[in-house]
Amino acid sequence: MRPTRPTRPHRRRSLSSMASLAAAMLLSIPFTANATGYPDKPITLVVPFGAGGITDLIARATGKALSEQLGQSVVVENRPGAGGNIAADFVRRARPDGYTLMFATVGVLAVNPHTDVKVNFDSAKDFTYISLVGSTPFLVVVGADVPANTLPALIKLAQRKPDAISVGTAGVGSAPYQGMRIFQDVAKVEFLHVPFKSGAESVTNVVSGQVNMTFEATPQVMPFVTSGKLRALAVASPHRLSTAPQVPSTAELGFPSLVSGSVAGLIGPAGLDPAIVKKLNAAVAKVAADPKFKATLIAQGTEPAASSPEQFRKLISDENQRWSALLGAGNK
Repeated sequence: MRPTRPTRPHRRRSLSSMASLAAAMLLSIPFTANATGYPDKPITLVVPFGAGGITDLIARATGKALSEQLGQSVVVENRPGAGGNIAADFVRRARPDGYTLMFATVGVLAVNPHTDVKVNFDSAKDFTYISLVGSTPFLVVVGADVPANTLPALIKLAQRKPDAISVGTAGVGSAPYQGMRIFQDVAKVEFLHVPFKSGAESVTNVVSGQVNMTFEATPQVMPFVTSGKLRALAVASPHRLSTAPQVPSTAELGFPSLVSGSVAGLIGPAGLDPAIVKKLNAAVAKVAADPKFKATLIAQGTEPAASSPEQFRKLISDENQRWSALLGAGNK
């Protein structure tokens, strides 16, 4: 008997199966970006917190400076939520072509994995590290109605009434949250954590009296300190800041280990072409050495801190170990 010709439905199913197989094979081939001519279109710089906070301000200054260095637009895109995890997950899944980067903080990459917030990334495997950009020591500030004029007085107040002093932060894992946890560990006190979407929002709520205190950079708090709406008790740093010279450091007040602030840099998805990483790293180094950019960061209470990709990766690894010990089982 002669074989019968397949019917059209069978033929369609066969073609569909072949198309699916071809698509699967294409997806299995690692994506490689051509570094020649990079960048030839705008770069998206994802910020893990809302607009107005210190991370956003420094990211925008960095994006503008990088745009001038690279000759291509750098568009800042805020993706706040879940302490920065939403942005990190978005960048993790982005195409590794150098056109989606993240202005990442130590809090997102090294602190969040040790909190109760769900994390969908592995900071050691899911990202390409490019360079650190800056380090911003934070001020410890309280509302005008808080009955504490010094850091020791605030500690005594918190010791007398555990959980009575509320602390506003930009969310679990954020730099203000880190400051709160370090403060608790150093002073042996307990605060009531009140998370917001950004540092700017937390400051607004301290000014209005909704929460008692926060940790933030000088640009966000000094105008309110000057007007008497906030009181700056200390800068969580080994030394005083030129942008707030009248505020004592935690070190000189007897708390040298109470050091807190925002440390941030550029990362991309895992698998980024080394040639693109090299080009971006060199651009950040030139930006960080530029007097105009340095002046911009210093005015924000931030110190430029360009680095190699390896130094940035090691910092995150070391901080991961530190926060694992601080926020491990039974310490959250």
